[in-house]
Amino acid sequence: MAIGSPGTAQRWQVTLDRADAVFTLRDALRSHGIPADAEGPGVVRLETDKPRAELEQWLGSWMGANRVHARLDAVDALPLLLPPPPADAPPRLGELLVRKGFITEAQLAWALTESRSRSEMLGVVLVRSRMIFEDELARTLSEQLDIPYVSVGRIGVDRAIARMIPAEVGARAAAIPVRPSGDAVLVAFADPTDPGALDAVRTHLPRIDVAVGEISDIRLAWQQVGGRV
Repeated sequence: MAIGSPGTAQRWQVTLDRADAVFTLRDALRSHGIPADAEGPGVVRLETDKPRAELEQWLGSWMGANRVHARLDAVDALPLLLPPPPADAPPRLGELLVRKGFITEAQLAWALTESRSRSEMLGVVLVRSRMIFEDELARTLSEQLDIPYVSVGRIGVDRAIARMIPAEVGARAAAIPVRPSGDAVLVAFADPTDPGALDAVRTHLPRIDVAVGEISDIRLAWQQVGGRV
Protein backbone atom coordinates (compact mmCIF):
# COMPACT_ATOMS: atom_id res chain seq x y z
CA MET A 1 0.00 0.00 0.00
CA ALA A 2 1.45 3.36 -0.95
CA ILE A 3 1.46 6.04 1.72
CA GLY A 4 1.32 9.75 1.25
CA SER A 5 -1.49 11.81 -0.29
CA PRO A 6 -2.24 15.52 -0.83
CA GLY A 7 -2.97 17.33 2.41
CA THR A 8 -1.28 18.87 5.43
CA ALA A 9 1.88 17.06 6.51
CA GLN A 10 2.12 15.83 10.09
CA ARG A 11 5.24 14.80 11.97
CA TRP A 12 5.22 11.39 13.65
CA GLN A 13 7.45 9.34 15.89
CA VAL A 14 7.59 5.54 15.71
CA THR A 15 9.07 3.80 18.75
CA LEU A 16 10.23 0.24 18.06
CA ASP A 17 10.96 -2.61 20.45
CA ARG A 18 14.01 -3.60 18.36
CA ALA A 19 16.74 -1.07 17.65
CA ASP A 20 18.08 -3.21 14.80
CA ALA A 21 14.84 -2.59 12.87
CA VAL A 22 15.19 1.20 12.89
CA PHE A 23 17.00 1.48 9.58
CA THR A 24 14.74 -1.13 7.95
CA LEU A 25 11.69 0.98 8.81
CA ARG A 26 13.41 4.18 7.78
CA ASP A 27 14.31 2.75 4.38
CA ALA A 28 10.80 1.32 3.89
CA LEU A 29 9.28 4.74 4.55
CA ARG A 30 11.74 6.46 2.24
CA SER A 31 10.94 3.97 -0.51
CA HIS A 32 7.37 5.31 -0.35
CA GLY A 33 8.60 8.89 -0.65
CA ILE A 34 8.21 9.66 3.06
CA PRO A 35 11.01 11.70 4.67
CA ALA A 36 12.19 9.62 7.64
CA ASP A 37 15.25 9.54 9.87
CA ALA A 38 16.57 7.33 12.68
CA GLU A 39 16.62 9.50 15.80
CA GLY A 40 18.19 7.09 18.26
CA PRO A 41 17.88 3.54 19.56
CA GLY A 42 14.44 2.32 18.53
CA VAL A 43 13.11 5.66 17.27
CA VAL A 44 12.20 6.81 13.76
CA ARG A 45 10.84 10.28 12.95
CA LEU A 46 8.82 10.88 9.78
CA GLU A 47 6.60 13.43 8.11
CA THR A 48 3.60 12.59 5.93
CA ASP A 49 0.16 13.86 5.02
CA LYS A 50 -1.28 10.35 5.34
CA PRO A 51 -4.24 10.17 7.77
CA ARG A 52 -3.38 8.45 11.04
CA ALA A 53 -5.70 5.48 10.42
CA GLU A 54 -4.09 4.67 7.08
CA LEU A 55 -0.58 5.19 8.44
CA GLU A 56 -1.35 2.81 11.31
CA GLN A 57 -2.71 0.26 8.82
CA TRP A 58 0.50 0.43 6.76
CA LEU A 59 2.65 0.27 9.90
CA GLY A 60 0.67 -2.72 11.14
CA SER A 61 1.39 -4.59 7.91
CA TRP A 62 5.07 -3.67 8.14
CA MET A 63 5.25 -4.85 11.77
CA GLY A 64 3.68 -8.18 10.88
CA ALA A 65 6.09 -8.74 8.01
CA ASN A 66 9.12 -7.82 10.12
CA ARG A 67 8.00 -9.25 13.47
CA VAL A 68 8.47 -5.93 15.22
CA HIS A 69 6.21 -4.14 17.70
CA ALA A 70 5.96 -0.35 17.36
CA ARG A 71 4.04 2.61 18.75
CA LEU A 72 3.01 5.58 16.63
CA ASP A 73 2.78 9.05 18.21
CA ALA A 74 2.19 12.49 16.78
CA VAL A 75 5.36 14.46 17.51
CA ASP A 76 3.57 17.69 18.41
CA ALA A 77 1.74 15.82 21.14
CA LEU A 78 4.92 14.43 22.69
CA PRO A 79 6.77 16.07 25.58
CA LEU A 80 10.25 16.92 24.32
CA LEU A 81 12.93 15.20 26.39
CA LEU A 82 15.64 17.17 24.60
CA PRO A 83 15.40 20.32 22.51
CA PRO A 84 15.75 19.68 18.78
CA PRO A 85 19.26 20.34 17.49
CA PRO A 86 19.74 23.64 15.66
CA ALA A 87 19.88 23.52 11.88
CA ASP A 88 23.64 24.13 11.91
CA ALA A 89 24.37 21.55 14.64
CA PRO A 90 27.30 19.23 13.89
CA PRO A 91 26.48 15.66 12.80
CA ARG A 92 26.06 13.14 15.57
CA LEU A 93 28.97 10.84 16.40
CA GLY A 94 27.26 7.70 15.08
CA GLU A 95 26.28 9.43 11.87
CA LEU A 96 29.86 10.59 11.28
CA LEU A 97 31.27 7.12 11.95
CA VAL A 98 28.85 5.61 9.41
CA ARG A 99 29.68 8.32 6.85
CA LYS A 100 33.38 7.60 7.27
CA GLY A 101 32.80 3.88 6.74
CA PHE A 102 34.11 2.92 10.20
CA ILE A 103 30.85 1.15 11.10
CA THR A 104 27.65 0.09 9.35
CA GLU A 105 24.16 1.31 10.17
CA ALA A 106 23.36 -2.12 11.61
CA GLN A 107 26.39 -1.91 13.92
CA LEU A 108 25.35 1.59 14.97
CA ALA A 109 21.84 0.38 15.81
CA TRP A 110 23.27 -2.41 17.99
CA ALA A 111 25.76 -0.08 19.69
CA LEU A 112 23.07 2.49 20.48
CA THR A 113 21.00 -0.20 22.21
CA GLU A 114 24.06 -1.48 24.10
CA SER A 115 24.97 2.09 25.09
CA ARG A 116 21.52 2.67 26.54
CA SER A 117 21.32 -0.67 28.38
CA ARG A 118 24.78 -0.33 29.97
CA SER A 119 24.65 3.45 30.54
CA GLU A 120 27.91 3.79 28.60
CA MET A 121 28.90 6.37 26.03
CA LEU A 122 28.49 5.23 22.44
CA GLY A 123 32.21 5.58 21.75
CA VAL A 124 33.12 3.39 24.73
CA VAL A 125 30.81 0.64 23.47
CA LEU A 126 32.25 0.79 19.97
CA VAL A 127 35.87 0.62 21.16
CA ARG A 128 35.17 -2.11 23.71
CA SER A 129 33.42 -4.15 21.02
CA ARG A 130 36.39 -3.60 18.66
CA MET A 131 34.19 -2.05 15.99
CA ILE A 132 36.46 1.00 15.79
CA PHE A 133 39.97 1.92 16.95
CA GLU A 134 40.61 4.53 19.61
CA ASP A 135 42.27 6.94 17.22
CA GLU A 136 39.28 6.71 14.84
CA LEU A 137 36.96 7.58 17.72
CA ALA A 138 39.15 10.43 18.95
CA ARG A 139 39.60 12.00 15.52
CA THR A 140 35.88 11.69 14.78
CA LEU A 141 34.98 13.34 18.10
CA SER A 142 37.45 16.09 17.26
CA GLU A 143 35.67 16.70 13.96
CA GLN A 144 32.20 16.43 15.47
CA LEU A 145 32.90 18.87 18.31
CA ASP A 146 35.35 21.11 16.39
CA ILE A 147 38.02 20.78 19.08
CA PRO A 148 41.69 19.77 18.78
CA TYR A 149 42.80 16.14 18.71
CA VAL A 150 45.87 15.55 20.91
CA SER A 151 48.02 12.45 20.60
CA VAL A 152 49.02 12.24 24.27
CA GLY A 153 51.10 9.13 23.64
CA ARG A 154 53.18 10.92 21.01
CA ILE A 155 53.63 14.40 22.48
CA GLY A 156 53.53 13.50 26.17
CA VAL A 157 52.37 15.79 28.98
CA ASP A 158 53.96 18.42 31.20
CA ARG A 159 54.16 16.56 34.52
CA ALA A 160 53.93 19.71 36.61
CA ILE A 161 50.83 20.75 34.71
CA ALA A 162 49.28 17.27 34.93
CA ARG A 163 49.67 17.29 38.72
CA MET A 164 47.48 20.39 38.94
CA ILE A 165 44.57 17.98 39.36
CA PRO A 166 44.55 14.90 41.63
CA ALA A 167 45.33 11.68 39.78
CA GLU A 168 42.12 10.05 41.03
CA VAL A 169 40.08 12.92 39.58
CA GLY A 170 41.84 12.59 36.25
CA ALA A 171 41.32 8.82 36.26
CA ARG A 172 37.59 9.10 36.92
CA ALA A 173 37.20 11.83 34.32
CA ALA A 174 39.45 10.02 31.79
CA ALA A 175 41.24 13.34 31.32
CA ILE A 176 44.73 14.74 31.81
CA PRO A 177 46.16 18.28 31.68
CA VAL A 178 48.69 18.40 28.86
CA ARG A 179 50.34 21.82 28.75
CA PRO A 180 49.72 25.54 29.28
CA SER A 181 47.51 27.20 26.67
CA GLY A 182 47.76 30.97 27.05
CA ASP A 183 46.13 31.78 30.37
CA ALA A 184 44.39 28.39 30.40
CA VAL A 185 45.45 24.74 30.44
CA LEU A 186 44.97 22.33 27.55
CA VAL A 187 43.24 19.22 28.87
CA ALA A 188 42.78 16.03 26.86
CA PHE A 189 39.51 14.17 27.52
CA ALA A 190 38.62 10.71 26.27
CA ASP A 191 35.01 11.90 26.13
CA PRO A 192 34.69 15.70 25.92
CA THR A 193 30.88 15.35 25.81
CA ASP A 194 30.75 14.05 29.41
CA PRO A 195 29.60 16.98 31.59
CA GLY A 196 30.63 15.15 34.77
CA ALA A 197 34.21 14.85 33.53
CA LEU A 198 34.33 18.51 32.53
CA ASP A 199 32.93 19.64 35.89
CA ALA A 200 35.37 17.45 37.82
CA VAL A 201 38.38 18.94 36.03
CA ARG A 202 37.06 22.50 36.24
CA THR A 203 36.81 22.17 40.02
CA HIS A 204 40.62 22.24 40.04
CA LEU A 205 41.30 24.10 36.78
CA PRO A 206 38.63 26.75 36.14
CA ARG A 207 40.22 27.86 32.85
CA ILE A 208 40.75 24.99 30.42
CA ASP A 209 40.95 24.46 26.68
CA VAL A 210 39.26 21.18 25.84
CA ALA A 211 40.86 18.64 23.51
CA VAL A 212 40.17 14.98 22.78
CA GLY A 213 42.65 12.17 23.25
CA GLU A 214 42.71 8.38 23.34
CA ILE A 215 41.74 6.82 26.65
CA SER A 216 44.59 4.29 26.69
CA ASP A 217 47.11 7.13 26.14
CA ILE A 218 45.52 9.14 28.96
CA ARG A 219 45.70 6.17 31.35
CA LEU A 220 49.33 5.46 30.43
CA ALA A 221 50.24 9.12 30.88
CA TRP A 222 48.82 9.09 34.42
CA GLN A 223 50.92 6.03 35.20
CA GLN A 224 54.02 7.81 33.92
CA VAL A 225 53.18 10.94 35.90
CA GLY A 226 52.98 8.81 39.01
CA GLY A 227 49.25 8.69 39.56
CA ARG A 228 46.99 5.70 39.69
CA VAL A 229 44.27 4.79 37.15
